[in-house]
Amino acid sequence: MKKLLLPLPFVLLTFSMVANNVIADGRVILGSFELLSEEYDAPYFADSVSRESSMNGFSAKLYRFQTDGLYGGMGLGYMAGDVEICLEATCASVDTTFSRYSFEIGWDLGQWIPFVGGSWTTTEPEETRFGFVFGDSERYYGFNPGYVVESTADTFGVHTGVWREFGTFKVRGALNILEESERIGISGGVLFQMDNKFAVGAELEMLLESEASGFRFSLQFGRSF
Repeated sequence: MKKLLLPLPFVLLTFSMVANNVIADGRVILGSFELLSEEYDAPYFADSVSRESSMNGFSAKLYRFQTDGLYGGMGLGYMAGDVEICLEATCASVDTTFSRYSFEIGWDLGQWIPFVGGSWTTTEPEETRFGFVFGDSERYYGFNPGYVVESTADTFGVHTGVWREFGTFKVRGALNILEESERIGISGGVLFQMDNKFAVGAELEMLLESEASGFRFSLQFGRSF
């Protein structure tokens, strides 16, 4: 519960900046559809355990741009889906929810906006008592897929990147470091602000590691004000 409260100061700070107009110029608020897919393989004693995740959900993002001034952003997301855990040829599925809180802060240099930020993710299986036992003539294992899913719960990550502005069209790229430098990923996105104040965006995040492969895709719609 304490970890879930960690992002609260940053959320309050961002909203207070908007409410008090501390940073002026453009605000962009977006709602998005999120899709996450991931495959993971790792040794489990003398065997191999694999995990395959497939989730979808929604998120909300708020960006605040100021020419030659402070830039800020925040996001809240929720996804649900199925996580399949396999130990050798024996598999089990667990319904799982995934929540993410993120923030970032930087400085608008005109066409370039460098930033740094952080994120908290919480992964919770809906059924933690489900498990199975199997074995052969020499070895027997007790394996609970709920524990494997929960082992990734409440993780903190940092990211650094830059926005590049082309008028009403913006492109971003970032390097993401998760779980105390154990997992590294990259992300890229676009944001287009139309003349009628409507905004459309997209973002793609991919993992860069030997034991896991996966991506997160976000399709965003909103408006500037």
